[in-house]
Amino acid sequence: MSDINEQLVQEVEVKEKKKKSPFIVGLIVLVFAIIGVVSVGSFVKDLIVDKVTEADDYSKYTKYLTWVVGIDPDPFTDITKADFDDLLNIAVCSLLTAEVKTDDYDVTELGMVVPARDVEQSFKTMFGNDVQIVHATVQGYGYEFQYDATTNCYYVPLTGVVPPFTARIESAKKTGGLVTLKVGYIGTSNIEVAVDGTIAAAQPDKYMEITLKETADGGFNLISITSLTQGEHQ
Repeated sequence: MSDINEQLVQEVEVKEKKKKSPFIVGLIVLVFAIIGVVSVGSFVKDLIVDKVTEADDYSKYTKYLTWVVGIDPDPFTDITKADFDDLLNIAVCSLLTAEVKTDDYDVTELGMVVPARDVEQSFKTMFGNDVQIVHATVQGYGYEFQYDATTNCYYVPLTGVVPPFTARIESAKKTGGLVTLKVGYIGTSNIEVAVDGTIAAAQPDKYMEITLKETADGGFNLISITSLTQGEHQ
């Protein structure tokens, strides 16, 4: 190959790398932003002032509720009465938090391409069979997960997603296969990090009672969310 041809090939390779780099960087921002929410939530859970004793291990509930609390749907006593858009939003965000792998999904100008079947599985894992998924574009807090019926895929924007609340479990009561949780909703915008990296004590903005059903595989299905007054959560 002549020197001129080699130079042309090198120029084309450089242009291709420059063209792809914004998507790769954006994807990294998305992945680390979402994972960061979980990390911060866990870190805050360990450092903020709460009533949970060291013997209590609520980490499995906190993990499940990451995006239930993060999306903050309106209260409901029956999962079939919940806002469906909120449930779909929770399913997509939970999928990305738990399963996102850069090699699994393609990236286009519209964002990361997530097959609808993966969202369906996440929806079923979170909510069981009592409510059926209907695919649609998801509108979130400053973001949109666009659904394309032609490709049967969701397009996840290459930007960070930060929910308004993180969960703190106050108590858990089991009755049969149900678990009733008292959950504090701590505003992520109110969390203050000092210069030395420590997190100041934070109190929940509000409290909710959340009921989960234990599943055979060791997971949970969301049953209900109800508001608690100040007297009820103390």
